[in-house]
Amino acid sequence: MNQNSIKLNRVLAELDMSIDTDGIQKTFSIRLIKRNGESIFLFRAVKCGLNMNLKKNAMRGVVPVDIHLNSISHIYPVWIWSIVEFNGLKVNL
Repeated sequence: MNQNSIKLNRVLAELDMSIDTDGIQKTFSIRLIKRNGESIFLFRAVKCGLNMNLKKNAMRGVVPVDIHLNSISHIYPVWIWSIVEFNGLKVNL
């Protein structure tokens, strides 16, 4: 693993920490591949919930936000194995 990559388990750990030490919701950038092969890049996003068992289904919920943390689009259900980039770093298993 080089300096331009991050392990998937570290990505999941960072996604599970939704609030920083100041009590502000943590933002991140993420690139994922949809089932149809389309690449989606969210420049600024936050973690959100989905109406399912996230760990059992290997899913996480993310929603794109603006600089004031207001939602600017719909919730994306993300299959963890489809995450290819996180905060500018390539995701490795």
